[in-house]
Amino acid sequence: MTGDHRKVVAAQRREKMRHRLIEAAVLVFAAKPHGDVVIEDIVAEAGVARGTFYKYFDTVEALLHAAKITMGHEILEMVLQEPRVSEDPARALAHDIKRFIQTCRRYRIIGCFSTRTGLGPVDMLEEPLPRYLAEGTASGRFCALPDWLVKNILKTAVLSVLIREETGVDQPGDDCLSVAAVLRSFGVPRDEAEALSQVDGAALAAAPDTLIARAETIRAASGDAHH
Repeated sequence: MTGDHRKVVAAQRREKMRHRLIEAAVLVFAAKPHGDVVIEDIVAEAGVARGTFYKYFDTVEALLHAAKITMGHEILEMVLQEPRVSEDPARALAHDIKRFIQTCRRYRIIGCFSTRTGLGPVDMLEEPLPRYLAEGTASGRFCALPDWLVKNILKTAVLSVLIREETGVDQPGDDCLSVAAVLRSFGVPRDEAEALSQVDGAALAAAPDTLIARAETIRAASGDAHH
């Protein structure tokens, strides 16, 4: 084995162990969504020593941050596999928001993770935004707004729906109100924004071997009272 090959193998082993710890953190979180995730739980789930944990992450918070990114990428892969539903950027955006919320309802672990550890997977909503905004602004469909403001409007609207559901104060139609508010903020007339907010957005399906699907199975079996 050459020196270069050994480096490649070592790097692969490190990445495999890093992913193992990330996976363990998500599965532990799924099993105790209302409790604190501690190092002891994670190393027990991963089947490694405490010292191994510290070779990869300084804190549990750092590990959960990496887990948020991993879950977000799984969601993004699901979204990107789906064809765009409309050439109208307003309708396409409304559909994608509804689809994301419906997916979070199907896989409650996404909402739990997002509301309890920060935005996380919700950040993945930003991915299709630049294309929609460029098209909408160029055609006059949307008004011109700074990117940072657009992103915050979108994330706040969606996260608010998830938090209401997570805390049990949600009402039917919350998702439609959220979509309409986003579209109106972007310059879509009120009546049209309300009409577009009624578009169907069917939940996406995660492959059984994905971390999201596996974690949701554990979360559901844990007897989470809210869900």
